[in-house]
Amino acid sequence: MTNTNINATTNNTHIHNAGYSSSRSITQVIDTSLPAGKQLRTTQSVLDPLTVSGLAILRDEVTSSKETAAPRFVCIECGEPLSLPKHPASATVPADGRGAYFKHAFIESAPACSLRTKGGVHDVGAVQFAGQQEGINHHALKLALAACLRSDPRFSDVQIEKRITAEDGTYRVPDVSAVLDGKRITFDLQLATLPISTIQDRNDFYRANACHHVWLTDAADLSRLSRQAFCDLHLTTGGRIFAIDDASIAASKGQYQFQLQELQLLPRLASQLAIHNTWDKNLVGIDVILMDPQRRKAEGVQRYQQALSNKAEDAFGPELRMLRDVATKNLDLRLVSAEWRRISNSISGMEPASAKSLQLDAVMAFLSASEHYSKARPENRAMIAPKLQRRLTTLLGAQSALHWSPLVVQVHQTFPCVQQALTPGNAARLNTLLTSPDKVKPYLRYNAGMLSVIFPWLGFRLLAKPPKFAPNLRISARR
Repeated sequence: MTNTNINATTNNTHIHNAGYSSSRSITQVIDTSLPAGKQLRTTQSVLDPLTVSGLAILRDEVTSSKETAAPRFVCIECGEPLSLPKHPASATVPADGRGAYFKHAFIESAPACSLRTKGGVHDVGAVQFAGQQEGINHHALKLALAACLRSDPRFSDVQIEKRITAEDGTYRVPDVSAVLDGKRITFDLQLATLPISTIQDRNDFYRANACHHVWLTDAADLSRLSRQAFCDLHLTTGGRIFAIDDASIAASKGQYQFQLQELQLLPRLASQLAIHNTWDKNLVGIDVILMDPQRRKAEGVQRYQQALSNKAEDAFGPELRMLRDVATKNLDLRLVSAEWRRISNSISGMEPASAKSLQLDAVMAFLSASEHYSKARPENRAMIAPKLQRRLTTLLGAQSALHWSPLVVQVHQTFPCVQQALTPGNAARLNTLLTSPDKVKPYLRYNAGMLSVIFPWLGFRLLAKPPKFAPNLRISARR
């Protein structure tokens, strides 16, 4: 079978050089997460390997850290915090990290800097209601949402655009608010793109003022879920987002219990196609709507990865067991060429020879050891740490090590205990790779499907992204 991913290299290179990436004004950044004095990184090495999900997660981190004493990325010239905008995805601009770039965060008293550029409407991400302050449908949806809440006797003081004021006099105005068991619940209907800084500002404000904040959208144009502003909402909450539609309105009023549709990203395996995603939908009540955000995120990620694991096991159970056994024992990938080929042919992955040339066997051995180490009881980890360290040493010393360094970082983010097990030599070598001036090739993107099938705990970060087709929901044009 033709190697789909390898043949895509030419197209990826063409896209990468289409103008948006090569026009990045800031080509180097200081990454404050690395050891002091060893923090200079190329923008290409930071951004280009990012998947759609990885980009949303990094944007969330960058935005939340900008206001702290330790912003994640700062300018090499002026030392000021950097933000992470993205060009709108198009036929020539990918939806992943290749379409992103760094620019100075807006600070009124910031010093002059030759790398500072002017902002544009797409940089901000606030193209709202075709230039109007609020759309007619937006107001109608506020009324519908408030009516649903009033139908539920558990809610009281349901108000539209009630000002929520903090002790310092600052305030926010949610679209709708209500009180449940003495706690203020606030709702914002997101119908237009919104800067991630505004999203975080509202989340922080309501949390600081003892409000539970709920973001939701409507069913009129769910293709918007693929826009970056909406990815910033659902990919940072485990691929989950609430929506109001005719069914949820009818259920809320008919059953006298407030309900919303919850959309959840889930993976789909289909023969001879790359793994892709669909939106699952369910009517949910306040047990889900008011769930702790971190718990909801963790459950969403777990649900995605469990679905991927189940589908992969059903389709390739015997082959996966062989591949995992080879990874556990750190054996040569050529021993399972037939098993690798059957899976890769089915999900448009690499041929075994190509995978071997990229040191996939060393990668799999490290991933297997990382998984084993993370599952071990803390008191037993000291005994198995040497195996993990040896396998990481092998991977970091491989010819392709530079191009796999983003995966190592991702493993550390998933399993912090693995990062804590690094030897000083491992840490120094990884830092050398991360700060290399050489271009990082997208080996991780090429092999995202195969690695996620073998190690489903990688799946959400590598594969989760909104599908091209929106879920089938309805909402009346006029309410």
